[in-house]
Amino acid sequence: MPIPPFLRELREQIGHAPVLLPGVAAVVRNDAGHVLCLLRSDTHEWSLPSGICEPGEDPSETIARELHEEAGIVVRPERVLAVQGGVHVEYPNGDVADYVSIMFECRWLAGTPEPRDGEALELRFFPPDALPPIRILERIDLDFSDLGGSGAVFPWDDAWLPRESEAGLDDS
Repeated sequence: MPIPPFLRELREQIGHAPVLLPGVAAVVRNDAGHVLCLLRSDTHEWSLPSGICEPGEDPSETIARELHEEAGIVVRPERVLAVQGGVHVEYPNGDVADYVSIMFECRWLAGTPEPRDGEALELRFFPPDALPPIRILERIDLDFSDLGGSGAVFPWDDAWLPRESEAGLDDS
């Protein structure tokens, strides 16, 4: 399903104007440790399996639903790998969205990955050191060789901190 009914109704009201959407993405690996990627039918870019949360849906439920709908596989989300905002997308139809996404590491339980709902043109496993360009990975440094690391990653730049005088940390 290219656009959920709730978003279609919203788009009827706001047209192509920017909308902030809660998103999810998944890192699903095969037995060789290769990462599942999909070639999107709308943008013709490679992506991790992903989607947007529908009203009342938990993000972990969303990612399990999306992988079943898009790829025909059953997964269990096991942990949060990354949290990221500021992912700006302008779609070919003119819609504009900014995403706040939660990336889950998911265990593949059943099914054979294949395009199912028209959102993916192709599904393919890539070695972690040979992933195609993927927008959601541009601003984070996710170490695929050690996903058992210390916790979720997220973009950070100390320049975002206010200067001491602006933050009220100045002793004067």
